Amino acid sequence: MRMKFARTTALVIYALTALLTTGCVTTQLHKFRMTVSEAPEVHGANTNQKQNSSVWRFTGKVNYNYEEKVNISEDIHRAMDLDELFDENILKFDDAAYKMGGLDFTGKVDYLRKTNYFVYGLGAGYKDGLFSHLLFGWNFSHFEFGAFAGLYTQFYEVEYKGSVIDDDDVAQNIRDNNYHTGTSFFAGAYAGLYFEKLFFNYSISTYIPPSVTIEDRLELSVPRITSHYFTVGYRITDWIEISAGGIINYIHVTQGNATGGYTGGVSFYL
Repeated sequence: MRMKFARTTALVIYALTALLTTGCVTTQLHKFRMTVSEAPEVHGANTNQKQNSSVWRFTGKVNYNYEEKVNISEDIHRAMDLDELFDENILKFDDAAYKMGGLDFTGKVDYLRKTNYFVYGLGAGYKDGLFSHLLFGWNFSHFEFGAFAGLYTQFYEVEYKGSVIDDDDVAQNIRDNNYHTGTSFFAGAYAGLYFEKLFFNYSISTYIPPSVTIEDRLELSVPRITSHYFTVGYRITDWIEISAGGIINYIHVTQGNATGGYTGGVSFYL
């Protein structure tokens, strides 16, 4: 009986050792680039909206962010699940970075409904991809604040080149340079002040860009991006307003990295 138990134990240990020591593959990425955008901007009514009223807003904006290459080598991770528990795929980076900035256009439609002081609404738009959101907040005589959450389907480019090295030290070159589509959750908050036709807005919005799959084997999770919008605007008439301001984008990496830009546009109300 003891002999049988010892043999069974030895077989189990051997099997576990085999699982843990076989299939070890090293993926070395010499260069990794991913284009990303700042998080979408969301804000309130920009005025003391009448109680028990609804409004539609159509907005067009031009945004410019300084072009930056942000190092994410220390902050890009492999997203693992239980099926990969015994799969020793080692991942190494020589150079990994976000590519951000440039000129882009935002087109958006919002619907806002106010009861007493409570406001709720929804919106949809385009900004390097499609996004939609829900909004809720409070709107008073000279100030407003609230929160929002939604989905951001982004069109982005991934470029990488490297090699895969197996147990026998045999290397196979890998590379890719294609456009992809992925959906992320985004959320944030806003606050505004307004005095007759002049208004000031602050909005913070954050999301994590879609994960990236390398050679259909490794799924990579990438750092979060948080965007701060500071804008000032003027309501020319009851149905048209103009606005302009600045953007600060913070990339959540080990050393921290912030980029800046500008935004400006026009909105029409119905």
